[in-house]
Amino acid sequence: MRNPNGKVLIVDDEANILAGLADVLAGDGHQVQQAGSGARALEVLETYPCEVVVLDIHMPEMSGLELLAEIRQRWPHIRVLLLTGQGSLKSAMAAIKAGAHDYLLKPARPAEIRQAVSKAVVSTRKRRAQAQLLDSLAGGLETLREFDDTTETEPRRDRPARGRTLRIGALQIDTRGHEVRVGGVPVALTPTEFDLLVVLARRLGEVLEYRQLVRLGMGYDAERYEAKELVKRHIFSLRRKIEETPAKPRYLQNVRGVGYRLVRPE
Repeated sequence: MRNPNGKVLIVDDEANILAGLADVLAGDGHQVQQAGSGARALEVLETYPCEVVVLDIHMPEMSGLELLAEIRQRWPHIRVLLLTGQGSLKSAMAAIKAGAHDYLLKPARPAEIRQAVSKAVVSTRKRRAQAQLLDSLAGGLETLREFDDTTETEPRRDRPARGRTLRIGALQIDTRGHEVRVGGVPVALTPTEFDLLVVLARRLGEVLEYRQLVRLGMGYDAERYEAKELVKRHIFSLRRKIEETPAKPRYLQNVRGVGYRLVRPE
């Protein structure tokens, strides 16, 4: 079976390594962009529909792990392959725990690079397909719920308004316009924060486990420890934006050791 051609970004502060990797991957049919620093990589990712990032772990100013964390937060569908010339079991485990898809030692053989990138492209596309399927299923459920609501003589108090806008207390979520307001005031959320909030709003009052939130809100599967850390960071940011007192949240509640739920303030 022919390897899939993907959109790849290579990030390394050594120009000769950048050129060598670009030649190998372009020769395999991949569309390749290059960046000599973490800051430049973020600029490229703003406009480049990347599927896989091949990233040097040791770089000045912004390290590979720091860039990996930024990519995971802003573009969670992208698979990241880390390269390093200082391999150890400890550094490999740190990379995987931080969310790297794979970990390769320099100098990696061209065949190893090709294989790792091809697998990562397939994984990224599977993740996107899963996310699209979940969105489609959520849309179908939304339609069914709207139809069900028209048959009810009295609205259910624990259910947010259906349709385009979900209303929970002073919180309003425009699911099509991707806009959120609290008390009529617009709130700026990242795409991941918005998706997690919608998932929680559509299951108002229901406790969603960490892995479930990552799967439904970010479109991929993660181990429980990784999922907990990912979700915790986004919930912390969400609380700062939608809660009057983030330390005493009225909307986003934590169920310790299990997950989170969104509730209607009393």
